Amino acid sequence: MIHGTLLLDKPKNITSNRALSIIKRELSVKKAGIVGILDPLASGMLPIVLNEGTKLAKYVESYEKEYQAIAKLGLISTTGDGEGDITRTQKNNPFKLTNIFIQGVLKSFIGKQKQIPPMHSGLKVNGVKLYDLARKGISIERNAREINIIDIKLVSYKDDELCLNIICSKGTYIRTLVEMIGEKLNTGAYTKDLRRLRIGHFLENQMVTLDDLSNNIENIIHINDMLSHVKSAIINEFETLKINSGQPISTTYSENYDEIAIKDKENNLLGIGRVVNGYIYPKRLINFNK
Repeated sequence: MIHGTLLLDKPKNITSNRALSIIKRELSVKKAGIVGILDPLASGMLPIVLNEGTKLAKYVESYEKEYQAIAKLGLISTTGDGEGDITRTQKNNPFKLTNIFIQGVLKSFIGKQKQIPPMHSGLKVNGVKLYDLARKGISIERNAREINIIDIKLVSYKDDELCLNIICSKGTYIRTLVEMIGEKLNTGAYTKDLRRLRIGHFLENQMVTLDDLSNNIENIIHINDMLSHVKSAIINEFETLKINSGQPISTTYSENYDEIAIKDKENNLLGIGRVVNGYIYPKRLINFNK
């Protein structure tokens, strides 16, 4: 049985949930889940956690994300992308901006900030997805969430389009960011194209297409390689028996840690634990026999 993460190169014009159902059918997977849904019009890296890998989804979700976005200037959209009603703005000429001016605006967005999620998003408020309300013409107040724009680079500026490379924290809505950039450029903008290139240490060349799933099983990220950023503790066979029965074991870690990866001598992941006063307590164990 496969345990780990498949890095799907999601094509455009397909929902993330549809892609998930195809993978479950093609790979005969019992349990699978999406980490970081992509809009139908977006393409690129869509992590699909498989079987026991689903227990580690939150760690993949916490990794920084890298995107390439095409911002169409001089136009705005009701959805922030090409799916909505698009209208032309009567503002700055989008064909006559300078690179220095654009780069200065982009630089102003780098750092931690608050962002209000768009109505056209899968975020749930009181159990209802925002886009379900938006499709009915309903707009509700949304709480701003803290995000971190780690870097934005101007890849190219041609005619009325900006090609941007964006590295950001989880929870960042690129469509909203592009709209804000358009406002500051005083042109207006919407996201014409969006591709996710990277998530944490998972790289673009590790992605697998839907058409080639069965030929790329070896490219699935093994569960042992999903927690590169989490401290680990190597334990012996006796300690493994204790951990698997829910008992704490002593450790050389002097500090307390809320989460630590527990591994055997072969570097196989056994589960997640927490360190309290010199002891490791199991929190979530991996069961490869499921």
